[in-house]
Amino acid sequence: MKIGEWHFPEDLLYDEHHQWLKREGKTITIGLSDYGQYTRGDILYLSLPELGTQVKAREAVGSLETGKWVGRFYAPQTGEICAVNAEVLKNSRLINQDPYGHGWLFKIKTDSSEGQRHMNVEQHKVWLELELEREKACDV
Repeated sequence: MKIGEWHFPEDLLYDEHHQWLKREGKTITIGLSDYGQYTRGDILYLSLPELGTQVKAREAVGSLETGKWVGRFYAPQTGEICAVNAEVLKNSRLINQDPYGHGWLFKIKTDSSEGQRHMNVEQHKVWLELELEREKACDV
């Protein structure tokens, strides 16, 4: 689905941090959405959580830097980091080039439903359009 000029696959979930989530059984893959990577600009550096790290829902678990901005990644759910994308650590621009493919960030194994405030693409469309309107109002 297109929202503005950005693409959002319909089979993914999204959160308020502009992250996408793909649930496969008890494992959740997390990445930055097309809109998220666009607004942050060219990603020059990132840090991701280590394998085996226990994380809590909504906890900051990593960071990224662009030429003018520093931000964080968040755990969408409580669980354990079970995979980290080594490719993206070597080449952070994969996040900008292929956010839904080679640009994924990390995976969490979870048994918990804690933190499940994720949006399907239709809910995300409504939410993002409201966010864009708020930003537009602030720029005036």
